[in-house]
Order: sequence, then structure tokens, then C-alpha cells
Amino acid sequence: MSCWSGAARGEKPAKTQDARAVAMLCERPSTASLGPAPSLALVGSETTYRPQFEVNSKDCSHFEVTLAGHLSVESVSAYEVDRDGNEFAEGTTYRPRARLGSRYESGLDLLPMHLDLVYEHDLYTGIVGGNDSELAGSSYPGSRAGDQELRKAFARLSFARYLHVSAGWMTSHWGLGLVANDGAHGWEPGNARFADPISGDRVLRGLLATGPLTDVGLVIALGADLVDPDLQTGDDVLLPGDSAKQVVGAVSLGEGTPHGIGVYGALRSQQASDGDETHVLAADVYGRTKHRLNGAWFNLQAEGVYITGTTELAPSTAFPEHDVSQVGLAVRADLDAGKFGSVLDVLYASGDSDLDDAEQHAFRADPNYEMGLLLYRHVLAAQSARGAATAADPNLVGVPAEDLERIPTRGSATNTLAVFPRVRLRPTAGLELYGGALFAFAPSLPADPFNTRVLGGGSARNALGGMSSHILGTEYDVGLRLRLNLSGVEATVGAEGGVFTPGDAFVRADGETMPTVGALRLLLDARI
Repeated sequence: MSCWSGAARGEKPAKTQDARAVAMLCERPSTASLGPAPSLALVGSETTYRPQFEVNSKDCSHFEVTLAGHLSVESVSAYEVDRDGNEFAEGTTYRPRARLGSRYESGLDLLPMHLDLVYEHDLYTGIVGGNDSELAGSSYPGSRAGDQELRKAFARLSFARYLHVSAGWMTSHWGLGLVANDGAHGWEPGNARFADPISGDRVLRGLLATGPLTDVGLVIALGADLVDPDLQTGDDVLLPGDSAKQVVGAVSLGEGTPHGIGVYGALRSQQASDGDETHVLAADVYGRTKHRLNGAWFNLQAEGVYITGTTELAPSTAFPEHDVSQVGLAVRADLDAGKFGSVLDVLYASGDSDLDDAEQHAFRADPNYEMGLLLYRHVLAAQSARGAATAADPNLVGVPAEDLERIPTRGSATNTLAVFPRVRLRPTAGLELYGGALFAFAPSLPADPFNTRVLGGGSARNALGGMSSHILGTEYDVGLRLRLNLSGVEATVGAEGGVFTPGDAFVRADGETMPTVGALRLLLDARI
């Protein structure tokens, strides 16, 4: 649960209420930062975003309408995706988004009750452009058609701190976003992230919660979700024709304090279009701590996920059902000294080299949990998409196995141990430079389905037909952002570039390594 915002703009509440209610409902949180301001004020003195269409009453009720626009332009060099040397040439793609939102907060009017009404809608979002290719398909990078997406349309009625009842369409996010990710956590001043999130986990949810309670900030929540594109919901796990329902719950300590820990659980039942079912339990632990160190802030966050259950997807004659046992772990440490800063991201996602046993061990991070520009979002995504197409070719394999459409990673990081240290510099208000090197390894040997079974006789072979290796390679990324503010209206422009140097995991059958891959991305964001 988060503290209610909404301000009275310095006006005294018309009704006499206790000090805690006034503090929670009427006072805006401080936005002070170290070093130069995160935004350059071109008009006025404000350096943070403020909605231009808002109404505030003397009783702290608040209504606002927001409009946000986003455009990114990305170009990636061609790279090999199979043993025959075929290249995937994505060309230049565009990611436009127009997002409309509104929010009403009842303030002190209904005490001891409080009402929130929230709406958020992507009027258009998707990926357009790119080059036509004989390898093109729905699973390759850049192949996401534009559409509208309802993100939020829910009501929350609170009875002081003791009971919160929420119902409607919501986004789902927990911790660092390894599993539940709302697609709304991109670049922000100080985080040095190379991220361009799209869509997110959207659910039709009913939720009961209580808290924060006692001095330890205890919050308890229990809810039920429907995830079905026919109901204007969806997440990265679903493919066309899939639907899911799940029971979710969370218990956390430290709400509103610099230190906290919590556990989130989701008991999910998913059905594919052909009737195959998946039943899994995801247990997700997240912790955070923040400390002041000699004029700087040190933040440490960690998230660990374990998924267990059974699935009928990708059955075989020997194993019509598979046991699911997957592990994911993410750690983020950052030091904010104002003008200077550093960030370290570490990701572990379990892999699975054995395609023919009774276990499924490959954990996939949410695609909006992004690590770098190239390796996961493009290279591995395209090679896994090509691997699925090759394994399904009747001219090569006769009768293809079932559910090969589940093989492409679609930009998710899987079977990886990645270490991504970065540094950033804010030399003046609004301008930020950042960069770092991503070192990537594979815990399990990467295994292309066709090459491993046919060419390797069961011994792991990579997408290019070469002997597999644990060394994925190194990616070097740099970027800059300039954030401007005009009396509360915020605009951000940016440019990012990256080079991926493949490791031994990308060796061809002839022993040569796949050439270097490069990318350039331009970004523009505006909020009114």
C-alpha cells in the first residue's frame, strides 16, 4: 500500500481532523535531491512534474487529468540467427505511446473513509516500422502491432488504515519487477537504466488489504485476478488464446520507512487455447534498505523468486506433464552522491539445457525487467524465435513437437547470470550521462532445439550450430538524458547506444565467433 497523495496547496482544512489524517491526505512528499536538480527549469522555478489539469479543495480532495506521450526510435545492425548464416535485419523501429490518466482522491471529506478513483489508458501503444524480412514473425524483436490498452480503471475505498477494498482493472507490480511488472518503471534521474518498457502486467482484480499497522509498518493484502485479453487484461506469460486466473497475497513490513521486507505469492491456473493447463505457485521475497553515507545515499534492493508446479505444455510421449521448478534472483545497489552516482544490477535466472526430461527449470524474467540494450532484447530473442521456426519446419523434422511457440524468449532474460555495473554524471541541472558494461554468462549450456537434437545428438549446440558455452559475452552501453521543466510540464530527450561483443556461446559450427552487434536509440517523453 502507498500513502495517499493529494494536497490542499497550503490551505487549512475546513474540518478539524486528527493530525495523522491531515499528514497522510494533505501533505505532499518531499522531492529534495542531492546535487544539481534532476530537471532544468526553463519556465518558472519548478523542477518536478506537476499535472496541469488539477483541482484541489480546502478539504484536501484532489482531482487531476494527465496526458503523457512517448516515442523511441531504435536501429539495430543485422546479426546471424541460425546455422545457415541467415541474418535478422530489424532495421529501424518506432515505439509511439499516448497515455491518458485521471485520479480522484476524496481527501478529508469522507473521513474516516477515503475514496480513490483511478483511470489510465494507453490510447495507442506498440511497435511500428522495421524492415520486411523472410524471417519475420510474431516472436521476433519489433513485431508487436500497435493497439490501445486499458491499464487502470478501479476504485479503492479505505476505512482509515484498517481496511482497503479495491476492485477493477489494475496494473501489477512487486519489488524490482522480476515477475510482476507494470511496465511503468523506466529511466528516472539517478537510476542509469537502459529501459524502454512497453505494456505491462494488467489484471482484473479484487483486493482486500490492511495497513500500515503498528510501528513496524505491517501491510497484508489478499486478492484474486483474471488475466484474459478478452477482458482487456494480459501479461507477458500469455500467448494468443491463453487465459489465466490467480489468487495473490502479500505481507510486508516497513511501509513508509527506509527499510522493508515482504513476501508476495501468486497461485496461478493457466489454460492454453488447445486446453493444456499449467498450475504453478510463485513465491517472491523482496527486501530494501537505505542509508546515508558521508553526504551520499546508499540503496540496496534484492528480490528472489521460486516457481513450482506442473504444466502440460510441450508434452512428449514419455512426459505428458512436466514439473516446474524455476529460480530467479535480482540485486540492485546504487550510490547517489548527487552530481555523481553508481548502480550495480545483478541478475540470475535458472536455465534448462535438457529439452527431453520431465523438468522445466528455465526461469524467465519479465521482459520489462531490462538488462541492457542488445543481448536479451534483440540477439537472444531473435535467435530463439528462429530456433522455434527451425524446429517446427516439417521439411527438417517431419512432425514437429507441440508448443514450439513457447520457445522464443520475446525479450525476457533467461538462463543467465548477468552483472551490470554503471556510473552516471549530472554535471548540471537536468543533464545526465550514464554508461556501463554488461557481463553475461549462462548457468546452463544454451541449447537450440533442432541443433541440439539433430546435429548434437543431445549434446548442447547453440543457435549457430556450434558447440555451446557458458560465456555469452560483454555489452557496452552509454546514454544521455536531458530533462526540462516548464512550470510543471516535463519533457525528456535522450540518446543511447550499445555494442555487444559475443562470447564463446555464439561460436559458429566452423569455429568462428559471430560478429559484433550495435544499436542506437533516441527517446522523447513529455508529461502534461
